[in-house]
Amino acid sequence: MPHMKQPSEIVHNSSKEERDILLEYQNIDVSKLETIKVLGIPIDNVTTDEAIAKLFRILEKKESMHYVLFVDPIKLMRMRPHKPLHRITEKAGTILVEGAGINWMSSGRIKERVTPIAVMMDLIRLAELKEFTIFIFGSKDETIERVFFNLTRHFPRVRIVGRQAGHLDRQREMRVKEAIRKTGPDIIFLAMDFPEQEIWIENNTGFFGKALVVGVGGALDMLSGADKKAPDYFKSRGLSWLWRIIARPYRVRRMWETIYFLLLGLIERFKYKG
Repeated sequence: MPHMKQPSEIVHNSSKEERDILLEYQNIDVSKLETIKVLGIPIDNVTTDEAIAKLFRILEKKESMHYVLFVDPIKLMRMRPHKPLHRITEKAGTILVEGAGINWMSSGRIKERVTPIAVMMDLIRLAELKEFTIFIFGSKDETIERVFFNLTRHFPRVRIVGRQAGHLDRQREMRVKEAIRKTGPDIIFLAMDFPEQEIWIENNTGFFGKALVVGVGGALDMLSGADKKAPDYFKSRGLSWLWRIIARPYRVRRMWETIYFLLLGLIERFKYKG
């Protein structure tokens, strides 16, 4: 049995909690944020704080559905131009880098890795302060319940208007979609495997209203304490994605994609230096 964290074990950035984060995010000029292309995909070249500032403005304006896509080397490989999944990148409003390998490929032009769990936690802090509503969808029943318990314990004023595990039959899936449509949440955290998560978002945008939809992947497992984390050596270098491949060698396709990514990375780095 994996170790399940107790609510007291959730780690927060205490220095951030003591700051006036609303004021700090409002003071960031998001009009000057840039995007850069890596393997033909436009990536938001931002720090975590800049990413949250941008998403905060979107939440306040609430003009339309906005999709936040996180990319690592494997996703980048499958979403580059001329690949069937490239259409997903064209529909995302914000594309953030969570894997350090992409920074290497860009010759160090990426400002910072922006992880799903960091974005999720900061958005939850903002949701509590600004009374944004949240819907959580994905992962397993026990994981969802544990995350709900942990979050409501640490953020007692946060408004989670719905929560649902991601393993659904057709009838249950329709009930979830209708629940999202009726509750009209400001933020939807969606946690599924790639590319099921991205395709599900693409196919169901009509139910999301004007929500900020964040594909958080395995972040719920991490929050619940059920995820087996990568060793410190891999985490400190932003190579958790590589550890997942090593830990699950049956994913042969991903191993070959990693090798191909490294070859393409050498070509990309040569282009930037030229």
